[in-house]
Amino acid sequence: MLVACVSRQGIEMTLHGSTFMQSPCIPEGAPEVSACIVTGPGVGQSIQLRRVASLFGGKRGCKVVLQHATVGRRQCVIVNTGSQLILRDLNTKGRTLRNGLKAEEEALADADQLKLGPWEFRLDVTMREISGASDSPVIVDLEPDPTIFAMEREGRPLTKLSRAVSILGRAAGVDYQVDDREVSGEHAIVFTYLHKPAIFDLVSENGTFVNGQRVMFSMLNDGDEIGLGACKLRFRAHVPGQPAKPGKDGAPVLKPTPFASPEGTYSDLIDFSNESMFR
Repeated sequence: MLVACVSRQGIEMTLHGSTFMQSPCIPEGAPEVSACIVTGPGVGQSIQLRRVASLFGGKRGCKVVLQHATVGRRQCVIVNTGSQLILRDLNTKGRTLRNGLKAEEEALADADQLKLGPWEFRLDVTMREISGASDSPVIVDLEPDPTIFAMEREGRPLTKLSRAVSILGRAAGVDYQVDDREVSGEHAIVFTYLHKPAIFDLVSENGTFVNGQRVMFSMLNDGDEIGLGACKLRFRAHVPGQPAKPGKDGAPVLKPTPFASPEGTYSDLIDFSNESMFR
């Protein structure tokens, strides 16, 4: 049985006794983005990317499921940090193209073109400001922002995560490799969201856990225990030198807003293996 309730991290789901978190919607003031299909099945359709991290690939559970032999199970992810959009290729060795060029980690802008197998998407990006007209919660955070992230594992040296969007997984070529059969090739990503560290599960086979709780998305704190399947890691976040301000000129820091209902969470998924959509 599926049980759901709203928490500060998103939609809390309980399935067969296991609790995990669904990714929240972007808050008011974050960039608004949609992907319009200009070539490939579903041409003309516009997909709103309302999630903090929108996963593209052939695997069920991705935000956009693209069923084709040339598309990886986890092809790429678009991360909305609250102030910018970042495209991260998920170790496909050049199969994700941005504006005709191989993409690894790229900042995205309005009218950028993404090619994933037979699909080509045009991004429509709108930069927004807080209007104060909505009920989206905001806070003023006076704590300095950590800017150096690292992972540690018992008996292993501390490893700095040097990318804006860092991939954790078993496959060669990821940013933090965990040689464990229970860990997926590309298992999870760590990135900065609303000036703070966060983790997002890449629909892994055995799940991502933060302090023992299964999550799809979660904010992170220094010292949190991260579980990739049965493998236990420790997350480290450091504020170097002089403390940073919580936003430009003391601007408020946004908090993520969950989906209004679990039904909204599931209806947000787009599956291009369903050919009836295009009749």
